[in-house]
Amino acid sequence: MNRMLANRQNAPTVGCVAALAATVIAITLFPAEPGPRGALVLPGLILTAGVLVIPIMRALTGSDDVANAENFVMVGFVFWLLLDLVQGAYDLRDASNEAIRQAFISIGVSAAAVWLGMAGRPWHLPGWLLEVTNRPLALKTIVRLVPACFGLGMLHYAYASNFDIPLMFSYLGQHRWSAPWMRGQLGGWGSFMEQLPYFGYVLPSLTAILIARHGLLKPTTLFAVACSVVMLLFLSQGGGRRLIGVTVGAALLVWTQANPGRLRLKNVVVIGMTGLVLAFISQFMLSFRGAGLEEFLSGGGTEYDYLHVDDNFLRLAQIIDIVPQHHPFVGTAQLVFTLVRPVPRVFWPGKPITPGFDLSSELGMRDVSLTSSIIGEWYMTYGWLAVVFGGWLHGRLASSANVLRDRGRSTGNPIVYALAVMTLVAGMRSMVELMLMSYALAAWWGVNRLVSKRHAVHA
Repeated sequence: MNRMLANRQNAPTVGCVAALAATVIAITLFPAEPGPRGALVLPGLILTAGVLVIPIMRALTGSDDVANAENFVMVGFVFWLLLDLVQGAYDLRDASNEAIRQAFISIGVSAAAVWLGMAGRPWHLPGWLLEVTNRPLALKTIVRLVPACFGLGMLHYAYASNFDIPLMFSYLGQHRWSAPWMRGQLGGWGSFMEQLPYFGYVLPSLTAILIARHGLLKPTTLFAVACSVVMLLFLSQGGGRRLIGVTVGAALLVWTQANPGRLRLKNVVVIGMTGLVLAFISQFMLSFRGAGLEEFLSGGGTEYDYLHVDDNFLRLAQIIDIVPQHHPFVGTAQLVFTLVRPVPRVFWPGKPITPGFDLSSELGMRDVSLTSSIIGEWYMTYGWLAVVFGGWLHGRLASSANVLRDRGRSTGNPIVYALAVMTLVAGMRSMVELMLMSYALAAWWGVNRLVSKRHAVHA
């Protein structure tokens, strides 16, 4: 039975059935009043178990597929949507009982659709992505890439501070909008510079490879660690907790891929401890990012009695309450808004600035940005059909990402796969995140080309 659950060919069927069965069981136990805090703990636990059946069985059986992309996507469902329910994190009475019920069902349906997307052959990947995956990462290459990624990644912060390095570091620990590199809603020519930190996203992954292959207590490795720490500090200054999760998560995945079949218990312990540290850092960032470290330490800031994510489940239910009863489906507006994101506004001044629906405005809230997960965004395009399609699409992308894993193992270059997986996990938060995090893949390809050409000239 365990082998059947862990087998790659059977997994889509078993995963789909498990997600749907868990949804049905959870709905039969759904309380008549799901709004009070903690009312959905049991249904949330049941759906969590159904969503994680395949990842858990693969981990227990020691399957090589435990590091596949779809497992991390399933964890993304739990983190972005179900964790709040399991914790009994907050009151849901700002949404109707029926909308809460439908929001819950949409999670199970979307997860099942992901497994449907895993069936069949993966899509063909772009040539540039395969090119950088097929390029072996020799130790000398990594040593060259570390300062290149660090220099490019930090250039935006240095430029915004007029290359006053002490001033640049002085903004660490201040509230998120105080730094000169923070941008407004609309970007100009300076938006090109704002893309440079994507080069730094890969630094922790390069460091992870150095630790796995070269050892920690080596000058080159310690230099990479220092560069990674500095880069993470500046990424965290903007308050983007997901950025820290994506970059460190990719590094963990790279480290495990660089140690295949060895020290499994050690790997589990390292991943578990790092996950706990990330959760603490994430909560700490949330508490002080709006006020600054000094004010937080003096008693200011926001404190939570649970691991706060993004209130995504509540916002998903509120969207279902509003669309289409009080606001029409936005159709392709959400997709266009996402797809044109890479086009600089200086070339297209009339580029859409909204996806056609703003939940905060509909709720009468000002100066806040609310997320509802990618499920909510798919729902407000064309309803339930779009939710199923969106889940299926995520599954297709995960299936294709597994090709990168197979290629990366043969070339000793797991970084592209790790970045792709973290892009898919971050993309569970929103379509825009799926687009933005893919910039790191483009940056990794670009810096590889830069370093390889420079090496060829000096060879």
